Amino acid sequence: MPEIRSNYGISRIDQPEKKNHGYYVRITHKGKTTQKYFPDKASGGKTKALKRAKEFRNGLVAKLPKAKQEAATRKRRKVKKSGVVGVTHVISKSPAGKSYEYWQAAWDENGKRRTTKFSVAGHGNAKALDLAIKARKKAGK
Repeated sequence: MPEIRSNYGISRIDQPEKKNHGYYVRITHKGKTTQKYFPDKASGGKTKALKRAKEFRNGLVAKLPKAKQEAATRKRRKVKKSGVVGVTHVISKSPAGKSYEYWQAAWDENGKRRTTKFSVAGHGNAKALDLAIKARKKAGK
């Protein structure tokens, strides 16, 4: 198996106010999440905690189907940036495997998260982005 991306499934946790420092591994497959925390102190330091986290993660990935293993080795796509807070580019996949690409505007309204989406297939990339930015600015007032 090719080498897994170094940070795949691993997050750094630093909470000085709680004296909580370490690495958190989380891998999800078919709705089942396996997770484990590796604290620096109990692992013998930051470097050893990361090593233990990677070993644990590699063991989990080795048990996954080949397609999921390959996904763990691929570089992530460069994220398109809108330059506007609350406007993001999204690519989602249906259970049938079809990809949908859209620009999404998100905001809070009376304590609830609201979103609206603009399809790249329906509007084109530039128009979908423009609509999302306008929707975000209108809703943000």
